[in-house]
Amino acid sequence: MTLGEKLKTYRAEHNMTQEELAARLFVTRAAVSKWERDAGYPGIDSLKLIAKLMDCTLDELVSDDDVEGQKLRDKRAAGRAYVCAVACFAVAVLFALLAYFLAQPLFLIGAGSFCVAYLVFAFFSRPRFKRLAGNGVYRAVVLVILLLLIVFITVMGIV
Repeated sequence: MTLGEKLKTYRAEHNMTQEELAARLFVTRAAVSKWERDAGYPGIDSLKLIAKLMDCTLDELVSDDDVEGQKLRDKRAAGRAYVCAVACFAVAVLFALLAYFLAQPLFLIGAGSFCVAYLVFAFFSRPRFKRLAGNGVYRAVVLVILLLLIVFITVMGIV
């Protein structure tokens, strides 16, 4: 049984609406709805309150299936972000090369924009549970290399 199913069951047993449960948990009704649909997962403070309301332990509330399911969803989203990051990197390099070979420095605006998009997608290319534990140094190194590549191509185009 997922956390969402457990929340629905608890609400049904206690004849509560989502709004009433949300008020007890100090969150919005939309958050409770999201949790019940298993589209999101509550934070640790909310989990503690839910466990207290349901008169159970956190272990009983959050079974291994729930945690593994959330990790699987995070990994899928990270995979999509990785593909987008690679595409943005390729387009940034393409714009930089166009700026160089066509002698049009305005293409560097596109290259810079896609560099920023790359960084955003690269950040989200790691699952959330790993992002919280990591330090992200390698992304800074990739950014510096990418920016140096763009500056090099720009200087070569100007000279």
